[in-house]
Amino acid sequence: MKIYEVIAKYKTVGYVQDLKKIQSPSEVFSYMEGAFDRFIEQEQFWIILLNSANRPIARNMITVGLVNQTQIHAREAFRFAIRENAVGVIFVHNHPSGNLDPSGPDIEVTKQLIKAGKVLDIQVLDHIIIADVKYNSIREVKPELFS
Repeated sequence: MKIYEVIAKYKTVGYVQDLKKIQSPSEVFSYMEGAFDRFIEQEQFWIILLNSANRPIARNMITVGLVNQTQIHAREAFRFAIRENAVGVIFVHNHPSGNLDPSGPDIEVTKQLIKAGKVLDIQVLDHIIIADVKYNSIREVKPELFS
């Protein structure tokens, strides 16, 4: 009989301390600078972990998808937040097409993530779309999702 050992490792990307409080989509955009340098032709879905003062704990890439979509599930989305004891999160993904408008699937996944966050007692503060050197906040476009 063979016994296999599985070693699970995870890495927190960009662990930082003592950063200022994130208070706006423009500050999220600045914080994410350089994050999308890899896989630039594919959608990437990221999470920013926040402490109780809304200061970033870390940012983590959750998934890399195709040129026009990425798949995300709450299970994977909140994994890093739970491990790092985050109180709040901001989700960020890119649109390689350059279109800043949230798609139907973007809105649906945001609803699902907000619902899951409520169950876990981790507040979803926003979901930002980045395209080229611009950004759009789903919270500003659809504030009713976050109430």
